[in-house]
This record gives sequence, C-alpha cells and structure tokens, in this order.
Amino acid sequence: MLKLYFQPSSTKMQINELVAFGTKRVKYVLFLNFNVKNIKLTAFSFCRYTKLSDPANWLKIDPVNGQITTIALLDRESPNVKNNIYNATFLASDNGIPPMSGTGTLQIYLLDINDNAPQVLPQEAETCETPDPNSINITALDYDIDPNAGPFAFDLPLSPVTIKRNWTITRLNGDFAQLNLKIKFLEAGIYEVPIIITDSGNPPKSNISILRVKVCQCDSNGDCTDVDRIVGAGLGTGAIIAILLCIIILLSKYFHWFLDLNVFAS
Repeated sequence: MLKLYFQPSSTKMQINELVAFGTKRVKYVLFLNFNVKNIKLTAFSFCRYTKLSDPANWLKIDPVNGQITTIALLDRESPNVKNNIYNATFLASDNGIPPMSGTGTLQIYLLDINDNAPQVLPQEAETCETPDPNSINITALDYDIDPNAGPFAFDLPLSPVTIKRNWTITRLNGDFAQLNLKIKFLEAGIYEVPIIITDSGNPPKSNISILRVKVCQCDSNGDCTDVDRIVGAGLGTGAIIAILLCIIILLSKYFHWFLDLNVFAS
C-alpha cells in the first residue's frame, strides 16, 4: 500500500514572537512510502498542499511547493499558544486513482520578546486616613516571561506634585512593594495613584498604572468604618441601582401581601 508522508512528519522550529508578515519559515518535502517489498516506485504527477489546522490563522502554505509563510503576527501570549508552542497541521494529496494523502505537523516554539508592559496588581485598595496601622501591598502583572518580566522597579511620578507629597512607595523585593501615606492625615475619599512599574527586559519596558485607593476612617484594627464602604468596595452605579430595585420589588411584594391580608380579614 502506497501513501504520502511528510519528511519529517513533525517539524519543530524556534522563532521570535511577532515575526514580520510574509516570513518564510519551512518547506515540506514530500516522499513516497511503501510497506510492500519489491514494488516498483513511480513518481506521482501532481501534489497539492492545504492547511488542516491553523487555530489562529497565522500561516499559509503554497499549494504547489509547500512553502509555509506567516500572514499575521505570531504572539506568544495568544490563547492558541500552549507552553510557548503553536501547532499547525497540513495535508498533502495527489491526483492519483485512488488519491493518496498524508499529514504533517509544524510546531513553532515562540521565543518571548519584551512586548508587554507590567501593570499594577491589585488595581483597587483601601487604607486609613492616617499612615498607621496599615499599608497597601502591591505587585506587578507581566504577561512576558523571564528575563522580560521581574524583578520589577516601583516608583511614583513627579507630576502631579501631590502624588509624592501624599504618598511613598517602598520596594520590598523584585516582585512586591508597599504604598503608604506620607502625610499624617489624608481626607477620606477615592484617590487615583499613578505607579510607575519597570520590568527587567532588554530594553526594559515601563508603564504607569493607576491604583484606585479608597481612603477611609478606620477603627482600632485598621478596618474601614465608613458608611459608604459598599461603594468603595467596587460596586458600580449599575450594581447599586440593581440592589435598590431588588429592595423596591421586595417592599412592593410585602405591600401587596399586606393588602391581600387586610382584604381576607375583612
């Protein structure tokens, strides 16, 4: 029995992510394979190449010569990439009677480049109106991997001047830092604190992330005691309206139940 097969059946290669469009990467060579002895090997007249699987539609294959070319940016952080590897499968078939076909797999190992800037994590926090007794612990989220991620540097911008006047940031290690009040008292409210985070890539990538801080009155344990804590906890206007509507519906049901009870009693 004759069949077509790719040589090799699985090809592995390494390239940098975000490679330029139209980059030629590999050309499959097609051979005949047989498992019956003493059979005369004859060349097939025509072979055609097509794609079987290309989840992100990053590649194209020349139907005649099997040349594979990139048609999009290959992003290592794509959900279609698993453990830095992108898999694509191709089919070769001839025009014989009956036609023969074979499949081949291309495994592309995407090397990370420093294309993602770090972001502050968490994005929301709360602290007391006075520096003691609590601090805000922060870290950085970076979708790149070593050496393009941590250790990170944390800093505060020079502008607006109120940022460095009101706040101070202390680097604990390569991944964590602490944000504290620098002044003795800051009025309760919601403050947006810009934080500069720089990764260790070459060249490094910096980003200004906004940390939304709720400053509140605290008890002796350092816990917020503000009446509006439900708002500061992250519930938006829509969520608050939904809660109020639920309360109105419950009150309405109770009111109708009360009326029905009075009618029944009368």
